[in-house]
Amino acid sequence: MKLDLHIHSVYSGDSSSRPEEIIKTADKKGMDGIAIADHNSIEGYLEAKKLESDMIVVPQVEVSTPEGHVLGLGLQEDIGRQSTIVEAIEKIREHGALAVAAHPHRFWSGIGKKNVLENTWDCIEGMNGRSWGIRNRQAQRLAEKLDLPITGGSDSHRLKTVGKAYTILEKVDTWEDVIQKVKKGKTEVGGKGRTFTQTFFYIRRALSGWVKRGFKRI
Repeated sequence: MKLDLHIHSVYSGDSSSRPEEIIKTADKKGMDGIAIADHNSIEGYLEAKKLESDMIVVPQVEVSTPEGHVLGLGLQEDIGRQSTIVEAIEKIREHGALAVAAHPHRFWSGIGKKNVLENTWDCIEGMNGRSWGIRNRQAQRLAEKLDLPITGGSDSHRLKTVGKAYTILEKVDTWEDVIQKVKKGKTEVGGKGRTFTQTFFYIRRALSGWVKRGFKRI
């Protein structure tokens, strides 16, 4: 089964994708499940889980810290921004979710190798559709070095990139089953990262968004 475990909706503030549109697009692209991972908001998941669909919808929030982003896989409520990575990890686990090091090697929002090595994680995002191929390979090697499970997701902020990267696992029926498979390391990743041309447009959009937010990070 293929699950895109990192998608942003309108509730992220930097995406125009509605949860209903995300589910329809993911289905068309052959995904069996998704995780809407909005920035510091659970609203996208709450809306998506009410929709009639055969798609497995996994709860998740992408939590902001000054050092970068942390994914709370299985997190069913908004815990807000956190002042440190340690606090983010602790808060995520307090709510019974998995702390995932999101796109660790990406400039700007990646937490970096040092922060991965200095903290205890449940898994690492080894394939991200908005990271360069070399950065994804570095993330996968880091996960292998630390003997941690890996996840994959498109990090889509537009419908056209939904399903670009994904997590592969054996048949599951519920989002709770997904969490257990990830926890046990029974995952692989697939898809593609960002090309040079896509990087140019990504940087332009990122800088534009940064200016509009008053030079504040997401």
